Amino acid sequence: MMLVTDTVPLSRPSSKLKVLSVAAIFAEAIQRIHTNDTISALFND
Repeated sequence: MMLVTDTVPLSRPSSKLKVLSVAAIFAEAIQRIHTNDTISALFND
């Protein structure tokens, strides 16, 4: 199984792909930028 993100739509679904949403991480990054916080913590672990 291959993991992919939902940043680009798939041309056709496949049972060999597992699509992961990036919505939560994008929302957190936008919020941190808006409040002048660091986003580097999002890339740890």
